[in-house]
Amino acid sequence: MAVMYERYNDYETASYFHQRCLDISIEFKYIEGEAQAHRGLGICEEKVFNKFPAMQHLETALDKANSGELFDVARVISKDLVRVYQLIANEYLEQSDFEMSLQFFEKCLQVAQSAKDKDIEAECYQQIGMIYET
Repeated sequence: MAVMYERYNDYETASYFHQRCLDISIEFKYIEGEAQAHRGLGICEEKVFNKFPAMQHLETALDKANSGELFDVARVISKDLVRVYQLIANEYLEQSDFEMSLQFFEKCLQVAQSAKDKDIEAECYQQIGMIYET
């Protein structure tokens, strides 16, 4: 149900269903369900420009996926988390807060390295290098 509401850009209703999935997954100790529900909540928060709540949900989702050794799920979540970190880092960069921007680009790098995603890793190095050039 949540995915259907996401397609209609109704992120509030989608979040409600993701939260229900999370509650049920916690009750039945279903780790993959918890990871996917947190991912869904994070994406919904990102879509309505709530970057920090999105980041928190995606970090939790990644922790759950890693603890359950759900490597394919973790790889997808990692890409989502890197995207949110980049949004936050670029926002700090626009405000000329290079220190905070660098912190978030370094988080991007750590997630990319743990996911063994060389393309994102290279992009992170490029962004970090650009900060040091300024």
